[in-house]
Amino acid sequence: MKKHLLRILTLSFLLTLSACGTSSSNSISDSLISASIADSVTEVKITHIVSGAESQWAADRDEWEALKTWISGLNGRMVQFETGNSPGDESGGEVYRFDMIGADHPGFSYVINGPDRCYLLMDGTWYSVSNPSNPPVTEPQWETLTIETVKELAKKGDALSWSDFEPYRHTDIGSGLSVYFYDIDETYCLVIGGGDTQDAPLYIRLALKPYDHEFLDETAYIELRTEPVDDFINRQQP
Repeated sequence: MKKHLLRILTLSFLLTLSACGTSSSNSISDSLISASIADSVTEVKITHIVSGAESQWAADRDEWEALKTWISGLNGRMVQFETGNSPGDESGGEVYRFDMIGADHPGFSYVINGPDRCYLLMDGTWYSVSNPSNPPVTEPQWETLTIETVKELAKKGDALSWSDFEPYRHTDIGSGLSVYFYDIDETYCLVIGGGDTQDAPLYIRLALKPYDHEFLDETAYIELRTEPVDDFINRQQP
């Protein structure tokens, strides 16, 4: 994709199961006091990963209540997996991550590895879900960010902001800061960084790939608000 969607009971025992996929006697309901979004939460950020593609967006407030009802209705049992063999380590699955902004609980993940192989990850604990269903959220219909679109947006100069890129699929690759990665094509990507998406970005960079979601200073790039896009593209021609 951050509220107290989840409040977890303090576990009074240590897990001693070591075999992969071993179930314990505790069900989700045993460990869940409630599934509610606390008043302190200011945003619920959703990350959806499927077939290698990653999307992030903020849930609408009218979806929060549906999420609370959905999570509180899930049934299942606690399971322990060997390192490297958890549901999240499987390839080809689908993952929804729900991050709570403004809450003391980070959120939870829901992993779909098949119609009857769905799992909930909360506070580092895995639960095998016995009544799986897709989360009640709607992913935005993303527009395609092309190099021609970037050229048009660059004409706004210093007025260019986070909101200009809201229609396009992005991945938040920041740690502490907001750093949004936008895929363009096989050659170019765009990266926006700053402390808060409500303030002007610290930078908006059109960069060359490979990028690998980790910005490297030696990677060729330009500041989109002040440097000509065509000149940058022409410099990359053989």
